[in-house]
Amino acid sequence: MGCVLRRGSIRLPMADLGRENPLPDMRPVLDPHARVQLDDSIPERQRPYFHYGKVHTILPYRLQDGYSRRRCEAEMPVVVLENRYLTATFTPQYGGKLWNLHDRTTGRDLLHANPVFQPANLALRNAWTSGGVEWNIGMTGHTPFTLSPLHVAVLELPDGTPVLRMYEWERVREVSYQIDAWLPAESKFLMVRVRLVNTRETVTPIYWWSNMAVELQDGTRVLAPANRAYAYGYGRGVTLTEVPLEDGVDLSYPVRAKHSGDWFFDIDDGMRKWEAAVDSDGYGLIQTSTDRLIGRKLFRWGTGPGGLRWQDFLAEPGRAYLETQAGLAKTQMQHLPLPGGAVWDWLEAYGAVKLDPALAHGEWEAAWRAADRQLETDLPRAELDRIFAESRDLLAAEGRELEAWPARGSGWAALELARRAAGGEAARCFASEAAAFGPETLGAEQAPWLTLLRTGVLPEGSPAEEPHAYLTQSDWRDMLERSVARGDSAHWQGWLQLGVMRYAASDVDGAMEAFRKSEEAWPNAWARRNLAVLLLQRGEAVEATELLYRAYQERPILPLAIEAGRALIRNGRQADYVRLYDAMPARLQAADRPRILLAEALVETGELERAEAILSDPELEIADVREGEVLLSDIWVALQKKKHAEELAGLDEDQARRTAICRWPIPAHLDFRMRT
Repeated sequence: MGCVLRRGSIRLPMADLGRENPLPDMRPVLDPHARVQLDDSIPERQRPYFHYGKVHTILPYRLQDGYSRRRCEAEMPVVVLENRYLTATFTPQYGGKLWNLHDRTTGRDLLHANPVFQPANLALRNAWTSGGVEWNIGMTGHTPFTLSPLHVAVLELPDGTPVLRMYEWERVREVSYQIDAWLPAESKFLMVRVRLVNTRETVTPIYWWSNMAVELQDGTRVLAPANRAYAYGYGRGVTLTEVPLEDGVDLSYPVRAKHSGDWFFDIDDGMRKWEAAVDSDGYGLIQTSTDRLIGRKLFRWGTGPGGLRWQDFLAEPGRAYLETQAGLAKTQMQHLPLPGGAVWDWLEAYGAVKLDPALAHGEWEAAWRAADRQLETDLPRAELDRIFAESRDLLAAEGRELEAWPARGSGWAALELARRAAGGEAARCFASEAAAFGPETLGAEQAPWLTLLRTGVLPEGSPAEEPHAYLTQSDWRDMLERSVARGDSAHWQGWLQLGVMRYAASDVDGAMEAFRKSEEAWPNAWARRNLAVLLLQRGEAVEATELLYRAYQERPILPLAIEAGRALIRNGRQADYVRLYDAMPARLQAADRPRILLAEALVETGELERAEAILSDPELEIADVREGEVLLSDIWVALQKKKHAEELAGLDEDQARRTAICRWPIPAHLDFRMRT
């Protein structure tokens, strides 16, 4: 059989993603890789890009934190590519993820195909799901599009092979990216060609990692052509170390790791770039690419209680996985400079590898060299380079829209093209692109901004409604600044949006001024809350807490209930939060975060039985518990220390904590510690 492209669906338990948070995310980016300490072992040639290109906010994107952990059976639409060797299943409405890659010759899955759809708080915009292959664009952390629809098109190669195209425009970096996937009729490898285009004329920091999840078994070993790696343990710095041993333990077998950690393999310049994860029989997934993708990574959750709990939390008990990844830089802590107008592209290949088990599980270098030889037999490096070179011209055409597909990408690229067209640059595509962003993609989110572009006035709307979707690009900020200065948009919405824009541009004083003027123009909870967040960052907790409390009273929505509650508790007003919670509508009381905050407040107010009743509920879960967040276990320990104060008397703080953990262990459903 040749290759076919078809639409289909997967039936599985799915949690509702929910609505986006209307509050702009004005907290520092929390990704654990964003700020790291470098050990003296890191070579000078690698240091320049470790602290380059970091972002302080994910704006203009809004948080996706409206999900829960209630799941029901549903059909998830997919697009399938299939030949007689492989079945590749994609979910374009969820970041274009390669949900699964099935080896038809063995009947086995090469990827960890998550048996549920359950968002969790591990991405830049909060919501993320494990499994498959995720395409990470933009900045350190899981892509802003990981659970958002991409534009979808299809086209054909001259021999009739169908190609699935997925693409979007990343608004922080202003980079268009395009993923073309196809299965040559007689190929045992899925081809994935990625194309990045800097749509601005100046250099922009860029980041890309293809993130592969693989089932973890007792005998699983990860191989890559390197004898060194940049090692990162969560909460620790980065060191250059020999692999595969750490403290005498061979951590190329992820099940042997006690703690969560990363290895970024230091592959020599002339070596072919690849990574494999093989089972005890020497069988598994191998990924390779042309040389643009120089980085390869192993992530392991570890076998500590937190790592095990995380894997159950993300999927189902007993479905452990590891991640292998491929990126533009040596590590995920780095961004590279993408010149103005530049195009970077490469070809990735995904398939099965079968090694002699004795070699696969023998001495480290002998094992990876055996995998390197097998890859050269199965897919010669020269052949991959040839396919890449030929596909540049063959895939330069504009595709046709996939008929009746239920989700499409955003209209932000079309809005940007409309802005450029106003200056005489009319086009359906950005320069050097074949990915079309037609005006038909414009929607309700872009409508107010299109009005500003065409009339010079941003529509005001009512504070009783949610604010317009946010824009932070400097061209739009300048446009709105001029409109406000003329008086055309000097209303609560104009000042509010301008405040968000100024904050994103690191003008905190200007943002605070704009939020105050928004409040003066029409008192509203949105500006009040934004001002409070900035006051908290400046240490002015008393005024900020009062503003958040008032904002919640005016707009009793879940995000404001959580922020007001946190502020009250951090400012020593635990009793006020207990009263606030007790007066909340039932729908908010039932939400997980307010209940957890209640338990925290009750411990401080001495209502220990009520606090323990909340924490002891085995169904208690924070749907959006953050990677590295230990709030649940901290509250449990604080409860035990108060409950058993007499027994712990005379111990210092550290001794009391350790003793409490040992004598009254943290329940498994509360334990998300990455390190213990």
